[in-house]
Amino acid sequence: MIAKIKDIFADVSKEMKKVSWPTRQQLKESTLVVLGTCASVTFFVWVVDLIMAFVIKRLIF
Repeated sequence: MIAKIKDIFADVSKEMKKVSWPTRQQLKESTLVVLGTCASVTFFVWVVDLIMAFVIKRLIF
């Protein structure tokens, strides 16, 4: 049982060495893209919510 666990950790260690890790600059750029996309979607949903609330209020009253 312990030998199997050691094998798993050895395999994980080998695979982690094969991973192509992003550079700091690539990570910053990707983070900015994600934050920008989240902000854009949030703004879009907010605007649609305002419009829908206005339309529903007009229909009800």
